[in-house]
Amino acid sequence: MDVSKAIATATNTHIADSCQIKGKDDIRAYLQSLREQSSPEMAVCRRDMESMVREWRSHNFFYFLHIFRSRTRDVDLELNQSWPRELFCRVVDFFYFW
Repeated sequence: MDVSKAIATATNTHIADSCQIKGKDDIRAYLQSLREQSSPEMAVCRRDMESMVREWRSHNFFYFLHIFRSRTRDVDLELNQSWPRELFCRVVDFFYFW
């Protein structure tokens, strides 16, 4: 899988145009491919997979609704996500059916 639109660092994983990847399985496959191509100390390798999928899907949900499109076109998956943000992503993910 082409992960050329991703920038992995020790504290963050930035994926440009993440809104183009919509399905949960496709998101998971993209992140798995990125993990395989990254060194173990990168955030994408250290953060829980399902947590990253939920956050990505919450971005997609708002992008689909045309809310904050300039901010939700890409996704930044930070290593240390706060519990309120994690809770918010869990709720939004529940309503995202695509």
